[in-house]
Amino acid sequence: MDILNLGAGNKLVAGAVQHDRVKHRPEIDVVWDLNDLPWPWADESFDMIVACAVLEHLRINLIESVNECWRILRKNGTLHMKLPYWNSANSYRDPTHYWRFDLRTCDLFDPTTKYGHDYAFYPVTKWKIIQRAKLNRGGSSFALKMAVMK
Repeated sequence: MDILNLGAGNKLVAGAVQHDRVKHRPEIDVVWDLNDLPWPWADESFDMIVACAVLEHLRINLIESVNECWRILRKNGTLHMKLPYWNSANSYRDPTHYWRFDLRTCDLFDPTTKYGHDYAFYPVTKWKIIQRAKLNRGGSSFALKMAVMK
């Protein structure tokens, strides 16, 4: 399985290609500013992308970043995300956060949800939510998983 760990920081994923904006540790394989589109990976390069506490730091919006994930994931590939919850002081405390999200924000990408059905014209890529958003114990962020629909 080919895995990409976006914005690895100090949380490396075993066996993954480790990405970050700067090479702050020797395990970082790819240095790239994710605001610069397209990202440096070829179409359908990975089976899984881990994006924990990274997408909120981008100037590009969530639709743009998720579209890039869709492009570089293979058919049935999965995206594991952790995003800041809008109603948490921690999400506002970090001055590098451009975005904050609701537990249903990513429903937009899944056409089988009401939000995804009603606003299907926004995302050009389609996903299936395979693990619904769930708040962490502190209520500051949530994790979810989506699978590519190609």
